[in-house]
Amino acid sequence: MVGIPKSLRCDFCRRRKTKCDEDWPTCGACKKAGKECSGPSKRVKFVNNGKHRREDNQLGDLAQEFLDTSLTDDTSSNTGSTGSLLNIKNKTMANGATYSKLRIYNRKPQIPSKPPGTEADLLGGKIITYLKSGEGTGYSLSMFLSTLVYVPPLLERNEALFDATNLLVSTWQKLCRGTSPHELFDLRSYNRALRSLQKVLDDPEEQTSHSTLAATIYLQTTEYLFDYARGINQISHSNGIYSILMQKGVPKPGDNFGCQLILDSFGFMFRLLANGRISNFYIQPEWSHALTSFFAQFKTRTPIVVEMSKLLTQATMVADAVTRMKRIWEEPSLAQDARELEELSAAVDGLSAGFRNIDETTVKPLLEHKIIYEVEDPGSPFGMSYQFPNGVTALHFANTYTFNIVVNRLRQELNKLQGIEDPTLEAECLEWSANIWRTCRYSQSLKPLCAVAFNSALCVSYIAAGPIEKEYLLNALAEADAYKKPSDFKWTDEVIRSKVWVLMGR
Repeated sequence: MVGIPKSLRCDFCRRRKTKCDEDWPTCGACKKAGKECSGPSKRVKFVNNGKHRREDNQLGDLAQEFLDTSLTDDTSSNTGSTGSLLNIKNKTMANGATYSKLRIYNRKPQIPSKPPGTEADLLGGKIITYLKSGEGTGYSLSMFLSTLVYVPPLLERNEALFDATNLLVSTWQKLCRGTSPHELFDLRSYNRALRSLQKVLDDPEEQTSHSTLAATIYLQTTEYLFDYARGINQISHSNGIYSILMQKGVPKPGDNFGCQLILDSFGFMFRLLANGRISNFYIQPEWSHALTSFFAQFKTRTPIVVEMSKLLTQATMVADAVTRMKRIWEEPSLAQDARELEELSAAVDGLSAGFRNIDETTVKPLLEHKIIYEVEDPGSPFGMSYQFPNGVTALHFANTYTFNIVVNRLRQELNKLQGIEDPTLEAECLEWSANIWRTCRYSQSLKPLCAVAFNSALCVSYIAAGPIEKEYLLNALAEADAYKKPSDFKWTDEVIRSKVWVLMGR
């Protein structure tokens, strides 16, 4: 325990809590007030194991400290230059005895503060902080990229990954701060990220690494989210993502980062698959097995993830059916080939059964157990909307009905070629579309960023809408895109229909 002198202020200045000029024997404040100055204070405070105590400490502490001091007097003279001599005068003990005490107090050496980290360290810290703070809000990046948690340790070693991630995070930061849409995207950072990516793509050792693939996906995602891709400098990285995936090959067992990179790129790959621009590697046994094994680990921990994996597996086969349908539209002779039509019909029927099963086993139980439930919504044409526990569940709900609608539309086109009429298909499309429309209220609560994840579902459901519903959906799509940089693009009936037909291979 160490005695440390308190302030030398006189009693008058201490009571007034003012600074004392310590001009003894009478300080300026006392002289001005006509008071008798008490002189410098003799009060002390005691520090025991780093804890401050008042001067009325128990006798046992003082006596023990006195004994400790007397035992160490022989060694105190060897103290280095960092020691300070503290003088405690005339302390009165409980029995009336007084004593004076001198002690050398060794100050702890000043430990220099940790130097600031590298730029990669700081960016990695931002990623972890922002992912946590944005979770469950309309600013969540996890809704689009599940691999950001793997990135911080890799930023130092791959310049392209650092620049692409920095562009994504800095643009996201500006959005959170309410920056004008015109100032969200920094062209210098974007061009630097492009140069860095080209540099690693030219490096044989880095061109197929996880970091390079992640950098390519993040650049594509940034352009998609912040709408820079609609400008004259549009650069699509989807072909580059596909090329890297093919060169890397199937992820090895336990390679969770590699599997999740495949999932993060799926939305961009699906567009290429539907247009027949790339081969459908997802349905190849080795790729399918790798993804199935990856999802299996979530079976007991997060069952919803396993159900989402089933949807993804079915979606890869939809892309294959769309490609075959596109070939029939492009080659009229195939429309007369009964065998081709029968084979495609069987494939479409299988897909329909699969998606209906996902609806029965995943979505409907959520509705029955009121995990997803209806709430009043005066702003909706239906008067009711669905409320969801989180954005992931809402997106899974919307995507399930989206693919059910797409498969039914494919079946309708095949029926036309085969001369078959089935009015129940359109009735089902309307029912499923109405379910998607009832997600609008919740999806709009995920603005400014996450609402755009529902745009594809709204577009697919738009085909079945009446005039009132169409106006409602057009407004919802425009509001979802409101945070983006203004452009000549505008959601119209023609634009939506063209996007839907492209999605279906036309």
